[in-house]
Amino acid sequence: MKRKILDFSIMKEEISQNNVLEMAELIAFMELRFQIGYLGSRAQKMYADLYGDIKHKNELGYMLSDSYDLVQEGALYLCDHYGKHLNDVIDYSKKGKPITVEIACIRKMMKLINRRTSDYYRSVSLEALTPVSEPSYEIKEEVSQDYTLYEKIVSSLNLTENMRVALECRQNGLSYPEIGRVLSRAQATVYEYFIKMRRRYMAIYG
Repeated sequence: MKRKILDFSIMKEEISQNNVLEMAELIAFMELRFQIGYLGSRAQKMYADLYGDIKHKNELGYMLSDSYDLVQEGALYLCDHYGKHLNDVIDYSKKGKPITVEIACIRKMMKLINRRTSDYYRSVSLEALTPVSEPSYEIKEEVSQDYTLYEKIVSSLNLTENMRVALECRQNGLSYPEIGRVLSRAQATVYEYFIKMRRRYMAIYG
């Protein structure tokens, strides 16, 4: 019997050496499909490339696309959780919301998705740092289109991991509710992240 290209029944199995790669493929596939609604054509291309990778990866001479890096990132994470299931709770957020193995894996992938689908490497957007209802400031400052400078500025803000991911998502155009879903945080918490980032930026560069 010919095996399905995408066999979602694997998602219910215990994580093991035999299925970890296919689990990571499916998680990456579903997350990219979801992100198309937010990131548009940028995520759509990754989605199409990944589907091609999954379908043709075993063919002689086939070259995997960059999208398959998501699978490898996810598989590496899942390897640390052999014997568990994707819906097993491994941690809790500050608000007491459960974080499953699958959610944690998606977070790992989202960092890479943000890097592959955005141009956030090139500049820091003051608009991205400013919540919509926060009073705006007249700051006429051009930021160099240089990745090294971007990293220097972001590093100087001393951001938490969640703040950094939130900033990357915002640079991609995601709304506060959407960022909250990525981070498994309330919208109000995401809003607070940007207020803190804005204040830190103003304290150093304002």
